[in-house]
Amino acid sequence: MPVPPRLERSAVGTALPVPPSTGPGAPPRPESAGPGAPPRPESAGPVPAEHHAPDPEAFPPDDATVSPDEPSPAAATRPGSRLSRLRRPLGLRARATVAAALLALLATALVSLITYGLVRQYLLSQRDAYTARQAYANARVVRDVAAGPALDVGELLGSLRSDAGSFALIRSQGEWFGSNVGATVDDLPVSLREAIGRGESARQRFALHGSPHSAVAVALPPADTVYVEVFSLDPLRRNLAALAWSLLAGSAVTVAGGAALGYWASRQVLSPVSRVAGAAEALARGGLDTRLSPERDPDLQRLVQAFNDMADAIQTRIEREARFASDVSHELRTPLSALTAAAGVLERRRDELSPTGRQALDTVTRQLERFRTMVLDLLEISRIDAGMADLNLQPVALGWLTGKIVAASDLAEVRVDIDPERAKQLALLDRRRFERMVVNLLDNAVRYGASAVTVRLEAHGSSLAVHVDDNGPGIAVEERRLVLDRFTRGSTAGTTVGTGLGLALVLEHAKLHGGTVEVGNSPEGGARLTLSFPEVQP
Repeated sequence: MPVPPRLERSAVGTALPVPPSTGPGAPPRPESAGPGAPPRPESAGPVPAEHHAPDPEAFPPDDATVSPDEPSPAAATRPGSRLSRLRRPLGLRARATVAAALLALLATALVSLITYGLVRQYLLSQRDAYTARQAYANARVVRDVAAGPALDVGELLGSLRSDAGSFALIRSQGEWFGSNVGATVDDLPVSLREAIGRGESARQRFALHGSPHSAVAVALPPADTVYVEVFSLDPLRRNLAALAWSLLAGSAVTVAGGAALGYWASRQVLSPVSRVAGAAEALARGGLDTRLSPERDPDLQRLVQAFNDMADAIQTRIEREARFASDVSHELRTPLSALTAAAGVLERRRDELSPTGRQALDTVTRQLERFRTMVLDLLEISRIDAGMADLNLQPVALGWLTGKIVAASDLAEVRVDIDPERAKQLALLDRRRFERMVVNLLDNAVRYGASAVTVRLEAHGSSLAVHVDDNGPGIAVEERRLVLDRFTRGSTAGTTVGTGLGLALVLEHAKLHGGTVEVGNSPEGGARLTLSFPEVQP
């Protein structure tokens, strides 16, 4: 009995063609390799080997190559295309989490592919060795029986050892016999039948009725006898599918673990940055004594020390400027008092002055009053900046107190629109400072509104809001954030006399109460300045 030097080749060293991946319906192509051609890998169907397009379910040869035009699985799962379409950049923590997840995906995909390939190759080689041993053992039995005087092929096929799902074919005296009902030589791929027709022993994997099979054909003496055994590879396919799903589940768990690890690591790394950001926000809100606690990590300690040094420098500079403004204001009070007294003396002798002198006296008196107001405002602001402002908070009926302040202002142009029920709602206020705020807002509205002023009280959730509306030209959107700055006046102020500190002082007083000041325009078109304070329950 001729035995080929290698089981996967024919007796003359000619490789069998590769089967098509599209199923048994594809047209056959003739074998093009001659006796001197180099060996090619085994195939899984009737397509010539140069195509190298194996069917995954047909178990292509182990050394088969993949066409460069065919995308690899790694390229198909690469997430770069989606990430590149993100319009908004991710944060540091999100980028670290995604990077860790991608790294875990790449590592687990590489390990899974290598594991699957090695296990698949090992199982296929073991299966090929087993099928070859059994087929040649049965072929020896067929050879011994065929050498006898009488050959009962049916009895012989029944006596052969076979696995579940496998069947055998014997060609004797030009006629084919099968061990299973319906099993014919037409079930074999064309390329294998051609090798049998040339009297060669061969082996080939192929797809039969959608299932992978492996066939081993052995040529036996006398010359017209051939034994073919077909083995089902379904158990092997199920085992490989279970392995693939296990590797996929392990990869998913690994990727999730990598993302969690990346999130945790980024959180640990960015935690000091978050603390620095929180301290910077507190510093920006006026907490000049905000500092960071020391860190044991030398790299982080450098950042902490730099921030604390910066905060010290800012606090020192602001306190120095506040002291300067306070000192200047205090120093100005003495000459201001002297000038005011001198102006008072001149005012008492006004009848002795010429018309030009009286006009000059009026100018000096107005400017001295403006100067006095500015000095008092600067002193008040400097005390607030230095943290020396005293608050005498007590629950006050906001609407009632607002109406009382408006009535005491002697401004005929002011109209009060307060619901009697809302007038009883309480807020925690320093009455003196609240009166100063309302008077400044009324003065600003009368001075720049050039018409009637309306005061309204509204409730917004847990806050009470006092609206002061005028009938002027309103405030431009780009100037609404600027009019609350110190020494800032809107473009509509024109030649109107003012210090530019009234609204700034209102803002500082509101901050002391935990309230806010909003600048906008009323529905009627004039300017609207709103004071908001938290409501307290009686």
